[in-house]
This record gives sequence, C-alpha cells and structure tokens, in this order.
Amino acid sequence: MAWLVGLGLAMAACGGDSSSPTCTGTGCTCADSACSCAAGQDCKTACGEDDCSLACTSSAKCEGNTNGALELACNDSSQCKGAGGDDSELTCTGSSNCDFKVGDDATVVCNTSATCKIQVGADSTIACSDSSTCNIKCDGNCKATCTGSSECAVTCGAAATPATMCGTGVFACGPC
Repeated sequence: MAWLVGLGLAMAACGGDSSSPTCTGTGCTCADSACSCAAGQDCKTACGEDDCSLACTSSAKCEGNTNGALELACNDSSQCKGAGGDDSELTCTGSSNCDFKVGDDATVVCNTSATCKIQVGADSTIACSDSSTCNIKCDGNCKATCTGSSECAVTCGAAATPATMCGTGVFACGPC
C-alpha cells in the first residue's frame, strides 16, 4: 500500500472508525464503507484494513483494494480489478471483465458472459455459469463449479497444477 501513498493518494479506512474509504475518479462515490462507480473511468477505492463494498455499473472501469473482505458487484460491461482479503465476495455479471486476487474463504460468482481471472485462497468456492469464461488459480483447497456453456481453467498452487475433475463441470484443488 505504500505505493498508493507514494502516488499522493490519501489512505483512509472504511467502516469501523467512522472514516470513509479513499475513492477517486469520475463517478466514484462512497457512503461509509459502501462505494459505487457508475459509468466512471479509473474509479479507485482503497479501504486499508477494513471490509468494504464496491458496485461498478454502466460500463465503469473500477479498482477496489482492501486487506479486509471486499464485496464487489461488477455489472454490465464494466472492467473491474483489485484485491481483497479473507471472506471476500465477488459477483461478475453481464459482459463484465473481472481480475482479482482475494484471500481465504472467498466466494466468486461469474455468470452471463463475464470474463473472470481470479486468484483465490484456501477454502474458496467459485461458480461459473451461462457463457462466462473463468480462469481460476487456487492457492489452497478450493472448488469450482462450471455450468451451462461456461469455459473454465482451474489450476492449483504455485506450480499451477491442473485441478482434479470431480464430476461434470466440478473442479477441485484438494479433495473432491
């Protein structure tokens, strides 16, 4: 996070201590720990150590970062990227494009025709459906379920070992 401070962006926590997250860029607004970006370009939300949420709509270009849990909704044809801590929840729909690294116990949903590049920690679950495309890297045990005409590539650990196919459209890093 030091690189953000080096860029001259003030860092503030969201939630907990009653301060708002840092939210820069056109179309970016926050109320306590909930931020949104509607049709904005280069919306950047930084929440420090605390949990926060970010909703990106109307073809927005968003970046959300927190060491706490990130709750993200990336809709329409938005481009969303960033990082979240343990217990993060990401939902990418429409023709959105998501690129995230999140911690353990994360939940990721990628549907409609979304493109998702996601790195998750241990004990995470991923659901890809409809005609979405998912490229998933698990840093520990995780399960991915791919339904409809979705395309999934699931790899495990630093060596990027292919995941075990547990059944039709069900992939696991670790036990099935």
